Amino acid sequence: MSRAAVSRSLRILLGGARLTLRGLWFLSLGVSAVLAGYVFGMPVLLYVGSFLVALPLVALLFVRTRESTLAISRRFSSPVVEAGSTTTVTVHVDNRSRRATSPVRWRDSLPWKPWLTQSGWLSRLSVAAGLVSDTSAAQLGYSLTPTDRGVFEIGPLVLEATDPFELAWGAWNIGAKTPLIVTPRVVQLSPTALRAESGDGEARVVQRRATGDDDDAMTREYRRGDAMRRVHWKASARHGSLMVRQEEQHSYPQARIIVDTQLAGYPDANGQKTIRAAGSHQGSPTRSANFEWVVSMLASAAVQLRREGFLLQIVETGPPQLSDAAVLHRRSAAEQELLTRLATFTPMDTPPDWWPAPQTASAFRGPLIALVSSPGAETIDFLLSQPTTEALAVAFIVATESHFGDRARLSANHRPSLAEELQDAGWRVIAVQPGDEVADSWDLYVAESRQRRVND
Repeated sequence: MSRAAVSRSLRILLGGARLTLRGLWFLSLGVSAVLAGYVFGMPVLLYVGSFLVALPLVALLFVRTRESTLAISRRFSSPVVEAGSTTTVTVHVDNRSRRATSPVRWRDSLPWKPWLTQSGWLSRLSVAAGLVSDTSAAQLGYSLTPTDRGVFEIGPLVLEATDPFELAWGAWNIGAKTPLIVTPRVVQLSPTALRAESGDGEARVVQRRATGDDDDAMTREYRRGDAMRRVHWKASARHGSLMVRQEEQHSYPQARIIVDTQLAGYPDANGQKTIRAAGSHQGSPTRSANFEWVVSMLASAAVQLRREGFLLQIVETGPPQLSDAAVLHRRSAAEQELLTRLATFTPMDTPPDWWPAPQTASAFRGPLIALVSSPGAETIDFLLSQPTTEALAVAFIVATESHFGDRARLSANHRPSLAEELQDAGWRVIAVQPGDEVADSWDLYVAESRQRRVND
């Protein structure tokens, strides 16, 4: 048998078992004693050496045989968790083998440093007779606090065992990986002073109902065939004729957030990772400090505007990744769907012949928010085409100090700086850096909305 075949057979036999430093010392001393006994003709050394050699080898087999058939299931207290929040992981371990297990140490695998959780003890599991007994299964638990957004795979479970003399050590993986969705952190933002230019808005409807001084707006004259249960007696007494409640038809204000998802618009992301296809929800997003700030502002602003009663439309300059979640309705379920999609939101390496610009700019009258870093010419032209005369339009430009000034200029086309172009087109420009707090930057937007309210 060749050396490679012997090595392969030993790997299959021993699995993940190996000698510890103490076991290697025993093996070395045993081999030395056997050689010395053979050279000097001392049988005692041969016996002692053989024992020292056999002891670590037996320990390896002992550790290898402690591996048993276990069934693993893993669940989270919340399968969708916000970045920076803590979720509790519960691992259910069930003994499916025909023999009891020995106590072993366990760790769960993580996709980020330190790559493994702290170790704990998995107690002895007995053999299940028919139904699962209390002693044939165990539950392990620990807390997990992911710091970055994305879809991460937790697991498999790693079991570690050693012999009583700690001459050998073994580790093996049990069970499959379990995906955990980590959404971007949503920051509590200040309420805006935006008016419902395109409709009444949720806040106005609630306020008008509370005051009770708009019965006329909620009623009309009685018409033949109207049900008597719809008669508004208070309004009828005031008008001297029957008035009925009419169906409430309220249009809700619209808001639009334009987010640059072109990979070329984020120089700090170039060369980081191969970009996934549009709509993919596997793996963690491409890392860019500028883009992470954009995503955090996008998530926080979308939640804030939705809760203020706006019908929110999110426009991506790259291939669509948000799909139906790009339109945020008043339903809270739509909010959660958006945050889940943002877990894998990433700048895309867009083909040069693709451009998503919707041709509805002229019909839009609501507030505009642009989130960009170093946008290309097509993105800038799309921003300049947006209507800014009747609505507040604010652009957040995310870049380091070195990106402002000359580096913000499109030298290939000899265009003026991005901030100057946007300001000339009616945009308010707020320059931020990746380390700036989202809430502080939003306060500048709130100040702009209040100033517009005063001017109007």
